[in-house]
Amino acid sequence: MVFLLTARSEYRNMKKIKIAILGYGNRGQVYADYSLDEPQEVEVIAVIDPNPYKLEMAKERYNLSDGQVFSEYKDFVQSGLEVDIVVNATMDQNHYQTAMEVLESKHNMLMEKPIVANRDELLDIQRLAKQNNCMVFVCHVLRYSPFYKEIKAMLASGKLGRIVSMEMNEHVWIPHYLTSYVRGKWGSEAECGSPILLAKCCHDMDLIAWLNGEKSKAISCFGHRSHFVPQNKPQDATEYCFDCPHKDTCRYSAVTLYYNNDTMPFLVWDCLNKPYNSITKEEKEAFLRESNYGKCAYSCGGDVMDRQNILIDFSDDSIATFTLSCGTSRPARYVHIVGTEGEIEGKLEEDKFIYRQYVKESVCYKEEIIDVSHRVVNNALYGGHSGGDYGIMHDVVRFLNGDQTSTSITLLDDSVESHLLVYAAEESRKTRKVVEL
Repeated sequence: MVFLLTARSEYRNMKKIKIAILGYGNRGQVYADYSLDEPQEVEVIAVIDPNPYKLEMAKERYNLSDGQVFSEYKDFVQSGLEVDIVVNATMDQNHYQTAMEVLESKHNMLMEKPIVANRDELLDIQRLAKQNNCMVFVCHVLRYSPFYKEIKAMLASGKLGRIVSMEMNEHVWIPHYLTSYVRGKWGSEAECGSPILLAKCCHDMDLIAWLNGEKSKAISCFGHRSHFVPQNKPQDATEYCFDCPHKDTCRYSAVTLYYNNDTMPFLVWDCLNKPYNSITKEEKEAFLRESNYGKCAYSCGGDVMDRQNILIDFSDDSIATFTLSCGTSRPARYVHIVGTEGEIEGKLEEDKFIYRQYVKESVCYKEEIIDVSHRVVNNALYGGHSGGDYGIMHDVVRFLNGDQTSTSITLLDDSVESHLLVYAAEESRKTRKVVEL
């Protein structure tokens, strides 16, 4: 096969990849929309979702017929439609069942993170994928952002020498934490199956394992949920924000966040089964007066951490730390890698980082700013990840076409390591002991 360079796509004469979307929520829509950005590369052949409204949305958006939308995966299999890969974008608690169904039907799978919440199910999926010769890619999309790809390339070049230490932080913005992990779908580990370290920060644990490249030896973790708890609720606060005397002054007010500012509408208004821009103020108020999204942030009943810190010891004696801080004023992912010959420091949201070297002659240092912002493609309506959402589809399409040069590709075996790190970290947090790996 001969590949020709083009302006927007690395290759022109590729086989068009046919995909089926299993779970047409926000993440499923983001991956499916790659077919609208790059129609010569990807075609959506089928959408599977139990919600009739979502299926109608998909039919219109991707020009599908009634015979291409399904409420259950088994109906899609029985239809005989041929696809190159199934995108599994179901909720965390459904990942194991749906993944096993996809692999039993012998389809390749692009699976939204996290894979599953425990080791036995993870290894079961790995076993069936190998048994049926299925490729499984995991959506650790940050690997595919130009920011982290360039850091990985610099590490591989040897410019930093041998890694000594890595420091990574994630600051989860107040609206994001409240909407997803206090009031939303991922607020309770008991219900969604995933602690926040898995549901949110398996991105970061994957980056640590990938960038470091060495086997981990031991891990320790501390974490708490200390702020968004009932005892911090003002005495005169009500259960729902619309009735609360603090609704106009509280920084966590659902009225301010969702009614006045329409923050994260793809999560808040999703179950109303209407286009977001057609939902009236009256409908929004009625919904917030009875939905968990309209409840006081201190009394939503969630159990995931709002702060967490991890220390990892690697086989080459390098160490890594990761700090999760929730409910911050601005979102940010920070990285600082120190090597024997240089260091890297930067923030993902700025799409640039500093490469720093010690200059012995002047007993000082020199710096170079590496700016990758021109390489970021964010076309998804409610996605992005600094180009990672576009990047993963771009690289997976090429991988399925035989080009396996991407350093970011997260096949299942690559992702097992970072998931095991998360499981061990949670064991350490709960037992307050160092866990050997």
